[in-house]
Amino acid sequence: MSATVYWISYYCFRFIMKTLFRGKCYAEENIPQKGPYIAIINHNSLLDIPAAALTVRGRVSTMVKDSLFKVPILGWWLRTVHMFPVIRGGSDQRAFNYALDLLKKGYVLYMAPEGTRKYYPNEPPRAHTGFVRLAQLSKVPVVPIAITGTREALPPGAIFPRLVKVRAKIGKPIYLEPVEITPDNFEILQQQANRAMSEVYRLRDEILAKTN
Repeated sequence: MSATVYWISYYCFRFIMKTLFRGKCYAEENIPQKGPYIAIINHNSLLDIPAAALTVRGRVSTMVKDSLFKVPILGWWLRTVHMFPVIRGGSDQRAFNYALDLLKKGYVLYMAPEGTRKYYPNEPPRAHTGFVRLAQLSKVPVVPIAITGTREALPPGAIFPRLVKVRAKIGKPIYLEPVEITPDNFEILQQQANRAMSEVYRLRDEILAKTN
């Protein structure tokens, strides 16, 4: 049942993005053939999850804010397609441990390290270090993925989307220099998070240069 709902949802999202939003993905050869790895995206819109279907190969899991799991039917669907809740605004150790267990079992994890859609496009918020800590503990690469067009299609607060072009570009996997996870190393971990997200935005700028 779970696999059926997952793949139906995946192909529906992919079809919608490719037809209605003329979606296209660049550098698909950079996505690893199999997990485990952590894919990170810039968070623009509620359309980011459907848009990520342009980049997905196989089963992936995603952290989603916990309040959405309380919505009837939606909550059931989120769990069925391998998404799991995270409490935002603090350290959710339960969600972190669940994500770490997925990676250790060989699964793929998609994350939006910025954690919010509500910011000025030219002033993205600082990336949280959770994905770096997960990558360090599970010894997996980080794959940067840039997504453009979703914010213009469905900005925060909007109900109905505009049918604008959506693009994604996959960067080469990043293998982080090993760092011990301790409070003393927080700044080093933050620097690694910042560098990984800067690669996402470099890819975003490449997409914009190509499409403008």
